[in-house]
Amino acid sequence: MACVGNSITEGYGIWSEKKYPEHLQELLGDGYAVSNFGASSMTFANKGDGDNTSYWNREQFKSALASEPDIVVIELGTNDSKFFTNNCLLDGTEKYNYNYGQYEKAQLYRDYEALIDTFAHLPSAPEIYATLQPYSNNCDWGIMDTAIVNQINPVIKETALKKGVNIIDLHTQFQTPAWFLDNSVHPNATGAQELARIVNKYITLEKPKIVQEKATLQVSGDNYGTRWYKDGKLIESDKATLAPTEKGKYRALVKVDSDSDSWIASNEIEVTDLNGGTTAISTNHRKAVQPKQRRPHRRVDVKGRAVSSW
Repeated sequence: MACVGNSITEGYGIWSEKKYPEHLQELLGDGYAVSNFGASSMTFANKGDGDNTSYWNREQFKSALASEPDIVVIELGTNDSKFFTNNCLLDGTEKYNYNYGQYEKAQLYRDYEALIDTFAHLPSAPEIYATLQPYSNNCDWGIMDTAIVNQINPVIKETALKKGVNIIDLHTQFQTPAWFLDNSVHPNATGAQELARIVNKYITLEKPKIVQEKATLQVSGDNYGTRWYKDGKLIESDKATLAPTEKGKYRALVKVDSDSDSWIASNEIEVTDLNGGTTAISTNHRKAVQPKQRRPHRRVDVKGRAVSSW
């Protein structure tokens, strides 16, 4: 399992304490191998070769890919908010952000989609969790929560919904002041534990299940929003039920909370017959309920070299 991210994942400011991926490892247990591929100050914006603030150019990114993960948690976007923050006031003094306006929002959509695709196309075909960025507010660093809420998190959510990957809403669930260092950006030791608890909740959550009712597909159990996908592509339906008009593989992304914007992918089923009650459906329960034991996992260092496996 690869924890991809910025300084929040890396563990800035709590160098002698356990970081959130370490706490996540403890929560998940020995059936998982959790690796921390966080790097401070990184954006998901792909600003070209040589840019040292782009995660695409860091050894941690190469190492995350080389680890062949079966689960990826992407926690990136806080630093991308700097493209939308300028001239904020700190103790009555106007602060200017050198990154302001240097990247187009349309390109951010393309870059985040490319990031998802890069992991999704690995031979290990990992299950991906995109995180809406947690609360952060530090004018001196050009990071403002208004930019995260109004600019960055919509990019992440809309792209994740388009691609049909899981979404963990960290922003709604990670705002408690006591969980932050004084900089109001990075988790403290307690916050690292709480962040791991939130991520663990959704990784271990029982997956929504699609069931057949004659010629109709529906998601069993409670849900607070639904998106449907055919053969991996988002289709025009946001209802809890779907009447397939074409053969193919169907899956749903389900909003699982009433108080957060978190979405979890269902199992996938294949519709092979559209004749009403005789519709034939074969089920694929890959990760429908998270298995306790994972496949062997390659651990790598930041240069992508294998250091151990289990």
